[in-house]
Amino acid sequence: MGASALFASGTAIADVPLPARDPFQLYGNEILFDVERDGELIGQHIVTFTRTTEGVRVDSRADVEVDLLFLSAYRLRHQAHELWSDGELKSVEASTNENGDYTHVQAVRDAAGMVISSSEGTFKVPAILPTSHWNAALLKGGPLLNTLTGKLSDVRVFYQGFDTVTTRGGSLRARRYLYSGDLNGEIWFDDEGRWVKLRFRTKDGSIINYVCRRCQGPTTLTEVE
Repeated sequence: MGASALFASGTAIADVPLPARDPFQLYGNEILFDVERDGELIGQHIVTFTRTTEGVRVDSRADVEVDLLFLSAYRLRHQAHELWSDGELKSVEASTNENGDYTHVQAVRDAAGMVISSSEGTFKVPAILPTSHWNAALLKGGPLLNTLTGKLSDVRVFYQGFDTVTTRGGSLRARRYLYSGDLNGEIWFDDEGRWVKLRFRTKDGSIINYVCRRCQGPTTLTEVE
């Protein structure tokens, strides 16, 4: 995510609780977003959910490419694998290739917290959430494990009110949140706690929009007047 000074402050997130839900009830087996840069399609972000004997496996993949004069000016490949059991994060493993620069992050939960290993070294922290947009629990803010860098990102989240969000399947009513600190941008969740939109500004000033192609499982999108 890129830094941005686009947005104003709002209501503290503690005033807007969101329900904790099984991801299969929220999304079905898959989430799919188109990634747009200044209105141009540049990639996709896919999240899949699988039940295993160990818990729920969440696999995320982002594939983004920006062309300039028929050449690839920017390319990002990111994959992350999370394991959840009884509502607790058990492990995360993520790899990123950003224009040929590779990073690898691994975090494993033990009785005392999370052991995190990356090119930054190995360190231990209390139980922590990753920067996984599908999970509305990240709206609590605080330190989050940045799966792109392996570093901890200090994030504050503020409620901004209701918006009408346009998706590939129609429009819906959703809550908008501002996040700021080490990461900056906006994210939208519907009344059930489903991630339905993301927007942030990159270092070069471009606006990145995540447009929902499939983000509400079996639920039919309702057109908002």
